[in-house]
Amino acid sequence: MNHKGITLIELVIVMVIIAIGAVLLVPNIGAWLPNYRLRSGTRDVVSTLRMAQMKAVSTNMPYGVGFDANACQLYRSSGGLIPEGSPVNLPSGVQFNNNTFPVDGALGKPFAQFNPNSSMASGGIITLQNPKGTERQITFNPSTGRVNVN
Repeated sequence: MNHKGITLIELVIVMVIIAIGAVLLVPNIGAWLPNYRLRSGTRDVVSTLRMAQMKAVSTNMPYGVGFDANACQLYRSSGGLIPEGSPVNLPSGVQFNNNTFPVDGALGKPFAQFNPNSSMASGGIITLQNPKGTERQITFNPSTGRVNVN
């Protein structure tokens, strides 16, 4: 007799193997998650900074990014600082640890400004940190406006 298909015993064995793999994998996810959130937050901040730089060049108007404790916001500089879009919040547990940009008087918070020629008003370093103490630095070259992640 040639019966095609699987038996109940084969199905149970496969389910047991999957369950053992899941039990071994779950503790590792907890250790991996803070580093993933740090990378994700860094990527979001760099994306906002590059958007400010591109908009400054394309509109021939200064743009910048203001930094709060756990968020950053894109601003257009036309007769004052006008926010554009919604703030970009950092993932849970990730925060700005150190920011060397000058504080803007009108905003009262650190501000990175890009000029229409793609340069920056001043260079600086932004440091993001996760709860485990791991840090990522975003550095700037003021003459070119280049954004680097370390």
